[in-house]
Amino acid sequence: MNCAVCKGNLLCGRQKCPLLQKFRFLKAIHLKPGNIEKPTPPSAFVGRFGYPSVFVGPLISMQENAEYLDSPWLWEGSVEEVISLRMSLLRGMKRLEVEKASDPNRFLLTIQEATASIKAVALDAEVDRIHRRPTFGDTIQPIGISAEVKRIELSENPKIPAKVEKVYYDDLKSVEAVKTLFDSGFSTYYLQKIFSLGMLGMQKKRKLVPTRWSITAVHDILGEEIKKEIASYLEINETLLFSYEHFGNHFEVILSPGEFSFQLIEIWIKQSFWSPEKTWIGYDGEGILPKKDYSNLSGGYYAARLPVLEYMQKIGRKGSVIVLREISPAYYAPLGVWVVEEGVRRAMDDNPLKFDSLDDALKAAASKLKTDSTLWMGKLKKSVQLTLGAFFS
Repeated sequence: MNCAVCKGNLLCGRQKCPLLQKFRFLKAIHLKPGNIEKPTPPSAFVGRFGYPSVFVGPLISMQENAEYLDSPWLWEGSVEEVISLRMSLLRGMKRLEVEKASDPNRFLLTIQEATASIKAVALDAEVDRIHRRPTFGDTIQPIGISAEVKRIELSENPKIPAKVEKVYYDDLKSVEAVKTLFDSGFSTYYLQKIFSLGMLGMQKKRKLVPTRWSITAVHDILGEEIKKEIASYLEINETLLFSYEHFGNHFEVILSPGEFSFQLIEIWIKQSFWSPEKTWIGYDGEGILPKKDYSNLSGGYYAARLPVLEYMQKIGRKGSVIVLREISPAYYAPLGVWVVEEGVRRAMDDNPLKFDSLDDALKAAASKLKTDSTLWMGKLKKSVQLTLGAFFS
């Protein structure tokens, strides 16, 4: 099984991912079983192993800057700096049935209140059985050590927005609830957390959602809802090229006249994290109709699509989209799909280059990548390739 396809999900049949195992050396924070009084960013984590019986618990900060530890839109620097930052988070764990969200007990209610807060909240917890193996993944942000939680209480009142409380107590479908809060200005990161803890949807049908699933679910829900809005928009009348690079990930985004379509090419350069032995190139795409199958590029696909759709919504125009994501060996550890979401969003926030044709924009994008364009050009949809007569001339 190719590592770039598996991305740590153990599709190869191994019990442990050999690439992820090399991060066992990371220095663990000093913690002993017993009582701790520390803040949550606020945030929580819902595991997926053992589903529908999963581990649930708060993320507890061992540092003072609790909120910053869970604010990826603010992060800058290197892969190592992000890992170091996130290793100071303790993942609390208690096993619950996912259906418990429809009738939450005191433990779950406490975590829901802490996570729904827009400010860090102090917790008083009793932990036991400390596990010093960090958590990494292609979708989730790195997390430090974990510990089973015997008891947890809030040491102060959480600050929960009135709009969130209203949606929580209303009987809205999950899609409507997510879109309502997003349109009210709540970030995808906030929505992913409360969605994961079963705080959205019809009250009698609510379930806990593993964190990695909730991240992609929110990206997908919002993407499909915005697609409905832009379907009637006029087409953009020029070809634009947006660029951005961070954490060893280089993004080129081309927006050109035409009906809405979205194409993503991922290029994992040899010796980058998920492709240690050779360069791997993946592709996926869609049109205006709802995407039927889960992307073979996993959560990064939906994370890349959403910021482009947000841009179209903002300018009131639609168009054809090509996103090129090139991952270099500098990306030596998985940090989560926020790297993609923020990379594309920051690209779209910058002033684009303007071109007379898609051919010219593709040439300019190709010139900024390390990978030879002949290796990835053939991945593009044939309808796009037909416009590229001048590309190789």
